[in-house]
Amino acid sequence: MSRTVRLMLAVATGLALMATASPAAAAPTDTAASGSVTAGAAATWDLSDYQQRACIPANAPYWTYFVGFIAGSWSTPLQVDVQGLPEGTVTSLPHPPIAPRDNGDRYIGTAWVSVDLPPLDYGDYPAVMTVTDGSSTQTMPILIRAQERWGC
Repeated sequence: MSRTVRLMLAVATGLALMATASPAAAAPTDTAASGSVTAGAAATWDLSDYQQRACIPANAPYWTYFVGFIAGSWSTPLQVDVQGLPEGTVTSLPHPPIAPRDNGDRYIGTAWVSVDLPPLDYGDYPAVMTVTDGSSTQTMPILIRAQERWGC
């Protein structure tokens, strides 16, 4: 399947997920409830700490994406990074900065990172999505599980 078709399917799926599976709306805060927050100015935005998971067949290459859901507003661009992906993974990083905006109190799928995973041995592969505005940094856990078949 071509990369363009896969990207279009990912966007369509992501939009459907936002409509049906986005975390419940809550007032954005700068607390430990939002994954992990580093010292700095109080953030006016919040990255959901809802763990993104991909449970895939072991020993086969696989393409997927991870979405960071963000509520609140920010006046400086947000930078996105992912650490801890399995060796040999190809990503859409560096992610372009997310322009200033206001999502209100709704968590919206704002930070999208696509990944082409190499064939993985059976097991769990934890990673972390990091989003920063330069003053505040927040994280979202990611888990890639290589198993007998597709599905968590």
